[in-house]
Amino acid sequence: MRMREVDIESELVESRVHLRSGVTSPPLLQHSHQPRVPHQLTPDQDAPIAMRPGRLYCRNAGKLWAHSRPKTQPLALSKLSSPTLPRCIRRFSSSPISQQKNIAVIGAGITGLSTAYRLSQDQDANVTLYEKSSNFGGWLQSEVINVDGGDVVFEYGPRTLRAGLPASLSTLELLSDLGLEDAILAIRRDSPAACNRYIYYPDHLVRLPGPYPGRSRLVSIFKNFLQLRSEPIIREAAMEWFSGGQGAKRDPSIKDESVASLCSRVFGPNAANVIASAVFHGIYAGDVNQLSARAIAPVLWELDVSDQGVLMGMWQHRGGHRSYDIEQAHKIFGSRKGKPGISKETFRVGMGASVLTLRGGLGQLAATLESNLRNAPNVKLKTNSDIKYISQEEKHLPMTLALADGTTNTHDYIISTTSPAALGQQLVESGKDLPSNFTKSLTKAHHAVSVMVVNLYYTNPSLLSHQGFGYLIPAVIPYEQNPERALGVLFASESSVGQDTAPGTKLTVMLGGHWWDDWQESDLPDEESAIAMAKTVIGRHLHVADEPVVARARLQRKAIPQPTIGYVDRMEELHAGLGEQFGGRVKVAGAWYTGVGVNDCIRAGRILAAKTLSGEEGVTGLEMYLPENFKRVKTLKEGEAR
Repeated sequence: MRMREVDIESELVESRVHLRSGVTSPPLLQHSHQPRVPHQLTPDQDAPIAMRPGRLYCRNAGKLWAHSRPKTQPLALSKLSSPTLPRCIRRFSSSPISQQKNIAVIGAGITGLSTAYRLSQDQDANVTLYEKSSNFGGWLQSEVINVDGGDVVFEYGPRTLRAGLPASLSTLELLSDLGLEDAILAIRRDSPAACNRYIYYPDHLVRLPGPYPGRSRLVSIFKNFLQLRSEPIIREAAMEWFSGGQGAKRDPSIKDESVASLCSRVFGPNAANVIASAVFHGIYAGDVNQLSARAIAPVLWELDVSDQGVLMGMWQHRGGHRSYDIEQAHKIFGSRKGKPGISKETFRVGMGASVLTLRGGLGQLAATLESNLRNAPNVKLKTNSDIKYISQEEKHLPMTLALADGTTNTHDYIISTTSPAALGQQLVESGKDLPSNFTKSLTKAHHAVSVMVVNLYYTNPSLLSHQGFGYLIPAVIPYEQNPERALGVLFASESSVGQDTAPGTKLTVMLGGHWWDDWQESDLPDEESAIAMAKTVIGRHLHVADEPVVARARLQRKAIPQPTIGYVDRMEELHAGLGEQFGGRVKVAGAWYTGVGVNDCIRAGRILAAKTLSGEEGVTGLEMYLPENFKRVKTLKEGEAR
């Protein structure tokens, strides 16, 4: 029976009434970072409108590591793809400009796959997806493993999606279009996985303040107050915050600073060095002393020098702010009138959930996108395609894309989802005389960290004494408590309830990140060493002595781009350079440019595909960084006028 489709405006209003009494916990332990946004969308707006690819799933059991048990089952494409695809391969109407467009998409991670899929829905678009490796999916890598009693799913990249609307609108729309609604597993906002978030400091797990699962707001407030008295780090951080942090407002002439600097000045050193350090280990695997406050915490960054001040401003903006890209995505969704949209059931799941995943892991999303693209008559998929250079004779002319094997292809537009450094090399190799400030804006945005992901499965379902999403480890804990340089441990069974058919406990240990920035390749642990390190971490922190039945490790090289100090200015310069040099013929999207979360990547691809198909001139994909679009905080006068 066909599910009803949702009127997103009326449902948001209705859902806010039901959810108003709930208290949401901070977005910790996520692979995506997005500012809070209001559960409200503007009605009837009619505007028309990452990552280096890695292994999607294990195709060859012979490539499994020595710690693998023989009963392994690869995440087969045929197993995950929908048996019928009427909704997702239905062609949308032609673009407003009735002209064939030849579009290249470089990189087949989640950004490239979802962008190509959206482009393919226009019958006037001919899409070519180029992938350097032999695999699709990027960092969305899932593996189904058969064990006694059923199957377990191991994730080696992102494992959950933030569910809150409107930030997740483009993702829910994509899942609906692909026919994956029945595969969605939702983690409710009142579940232990959503409410219980921990850090490890200095030698034990510390629950961060927030709602308690299954308890009223009043009881949660009381229990948080008790924790304030009993847990030194929480008490000290709270006292520093209420006393006004550690310093005066930022000098308005300063263009950017580190997350650590901003948090320390506004909230105090414990908030910066302990809490923020742990949180950003979970999101970016990064160093808060290097990450850009302006890029990552734009609302707090602007409030720091505003008339309201931080506390008053946070209260005034407590409903969040809809950023430029979220606003654009909503306009695009509104232009679907008369076409299939998000079902009412999926919409309600998104409103009531903290995070989402899929029954087959997030690799199921990549596999389904790949299947649909292979079935699309206007799409060509090219693997093992090493791009040598990208050139253009004149700004108004199409682009030439040359491969390492000597073949060349002409495209009206090129959308790159790979790193700025890779794009810069391809543009420089064309021999075109490019301005030095443009090439610098590409080469400066090149830093990404590597993470070793270790998955462990135990048959004991009561292995842990704590319930929750997991815990993160700040950089300041004593070396003897974390010599393995772990970033955090996820209680994976609790964040994917309904995914595994075998009883037991599933844990994921993340190692490395910025700790390994100066390490040589020979310094990095191999899979066997990483598994041993992960088991040691679990034993020391959680007092687990059991041996895992299955253990897998995978090194994700240069997996998470780092938006370091000066990032916003670099993106603005890159936007200007792409426009001036190529007239909008070369565009960018993805984790290197528009946010590292899966929601961010899907949204960026959705926007760029729509604008490209509509014929909008000069679009680069970086419009969100223009000063008029990046501003997040209204002044008091603007707020009163509103």
